[in-house]
Amino acid sequence: MMRMVRRLLRSLRTDRRGATLVEFGIIAVPMIVMMMAMFDLGFRAYIGIQLSGALDQAARQVTVGTTATVANITSAVRTQVRTILPSATVTVVPSSYNSFVSVGKPEPITTDTAPLGRYNKGDCFQDINGNGVWDADAGLSGTGGSDDIVYYTATVTFPEILPMRKLLGWSSTETVTGTTMMKNQPYASQADPVIVCS
Repeated sequence: MMRMVRRLLRSLRTDRRGATLVEFGIIAVPMIVMMMAMFDLGFRAYIGIQLSGALDQAARQVTVGTTATVANITSAVRTQVRTILPSATVTVVPSSYNSFVSVGKPEPITTDTAPLGRYNKGDCFQDINGNGVWDADAGLSGTGGSDDIVYYTATVTFPEILPMRKLLGWSSTETVTGTTMMKNQPYASQADPVIVCS
C-alpha cells in the first residue's frame, strides 16, 4: 500500500499535464479586470469627446443668435448624447461674463480696506455683473447678451456599462463633465461696469 502511495506521489510530482490550466486560472482574473478597466476608461473618454463636440455645436448656435434658451441648448446636447447612451441624464449650465479674464474670478475690488486682500464692508468693487452686490464669481447664469463670454458646463450621468464600480463598492452610475467657452456676437453694445461702494 505504501509503495503504491509513493509511486502515485512521484508520478504527481513529475506530471506537468494541466499546468497551463492552473497558470491560466491565476492570470485570467487580473487580466479580465484590467481589460474591463481599460474598456471603461476608453468608453468614458469617448463619451467625453462626444459631449464636448455636442456642447461646442450647441454653444455655437447661441453665439450666432439662432438659439437663446438653456432648454434648447440642453435639448441639442441631450439628443446627440442619447444616440450613444439612451438612458443618460444631461444637464447644461451656462454662465455669462463680460470678458475672458473675468471667467470664474471674483469682481475686482477697487478700494480695499483692512483686512486687505478680501472683500469686506466698506470696500468698493467693480460691479461686473450689474447686480449691485459683490460676488466671488462675476458671472451671471444664462447665455448673456451681446459680446458676452459664455462658459458652458455640461454633465452626463449614466449607468455604468461594465460592473467595475459596483465591484469596488462605488455607485453604479458614472458622470462625465465637459466645458466650453464661446463669445457672443457683438450685435449690440455692452454696458460698462459701475463702481459700487458698500
